[in-house]
Amino acid sequence: MTSCTTCRSIGLTRDHGSLPCPIRGSLWCSQCSCRGHLPATCDKVTHVWRPATLEELIPADVRERWGIVTSTPIIYKNPKDLSLEDMEREIADSNTIEVVYREGKQDGRIREVMKGLKIPTVHGKDGNIQKLRLWAVSNGKKVRLVQER
Repeated sequence: MTSCTTCRSIGLTRDHGSLPCPIRGSLWCSQCSCRGHLPATCDKVTHVWRPATLEELIPADVRERWGIVTSTPIIYKNPKDLSLEDMEREIADSNTIEVVYREGKQDGRIREVMKGLKIPTVHGKDGNIQKLRLWAVSNGKKVRLVQER
C-alpha cells in the first residue's frame, strides 16, 4: 500500500488506489492563488522573487535617470541558517494570520487558533506562540498578535 503524498503532508495515511485524492482539490495556495497544493510546497510563484542585485531594488526609471549601470550582488544566508524573523520578513503582509485577543486572554486565544489549525499545544504561552509561528512560516504565512481596544 502506497499512501497519498497530499494526505501524508497533512498527517493522514490514505491510499486512494487509482482515484484522485479527494483532499488535494480543497488545498489552496496563498502564494499563487491556485488549488491543489500548500504554500510551503508552491513552485509556481512567479510574482514573488528575490532580487539578485541591489540595483534591482531601484525603480527602472530612477536607474535610467541617474545612469545607474552597476550590479552589486546580494549575498543571502543559506536557508537553513535563517532565523524565524528572517523567514517571516520575506512573507508578504497579505499572508498574515491575525490573532485578535482581549487583555489578559492572549494565551486562551492563541490556544483556540492552534486548535482550529490542528496544531498540538504545549504548556507555556511562549512555547505555543513559537509553535504557531513555525507552523505559519512552513505554510507561507506569518502571525501577528493584535490586542483588542
